[in-house]
Amino acid sequence: MRFLRKGMRMARIGIYGERGAALITSLIILTLLTLIGLAATNTSILETMISSSERTHAEAFYAAEAGVDHLRRNFKSLFVEKNAARIAAGVDPDWDFVLNGSLDGVDAATDITFEDGARWITGGDLSSVYLYNVTVWNNDDGGSATDDTDSVIMMRADAQVPNGGIASIEISLFGGATGGSVLTGYGAQEGAGAGKNYNSNDTGAITNFSTQIN
Repeated sequence: MRFLRKGMRMARIGIYGERGAALITSLIILTLLTLIGLAATNTSILETMISSSERTHAEAFYAAEAGVDHLRRNFKSLFVEKNAARIAAGVDPDWDFVLNGSLDGVDAATDITFEDGARWITGGDLSSVYLYNVTVWNNDDGGSATDDTDSVIMMRADAQVPNGGIASIEISLFGGATGGSVLTGYGAQEGAGAGKNYNSNDTGAITNFSTQIN
């Protein structure tokens, strides 16, 4: 009888021991799963932040690129117009008309640096929250801030987009011509109208340069 009771007690202890081991094992597995879940969540959050940052920087870069392209395209016809006499005479064209600020009240460049260049676009607006400023200045060509001697100037666009994204693009802009005859510019809004000339059915033909840079 005693042996029977003792055997029953030992059986109960064995059952309780197995239950305790199973509980500990379950807690360990649950802890591991929790840690894995937290790691996955942190990784997902980090990847989302990286993706958002990359998108913001890309938006800023493209906004700055739009600023450069905006002013470069507007300068194209003006360069021909302002240098018509020089080109006809076989003299190298220059960018003095840009640097001396004689158009649309733009301030003249005061030094051959970005900080003291001529600001041609301030607050260029792509969609009210994508803004850019564009500045031009003379390169170090032996001339002064407003005397271009090698037909090369510097142009820089600084853009700002939502979420604090900023970007800058800086290029050198060369203007030249070959031959001794006067060149004629394209007078209509580029890419608009079937005939691609001023008299064709253009949409938004350029009639006032100041409206393009304000």
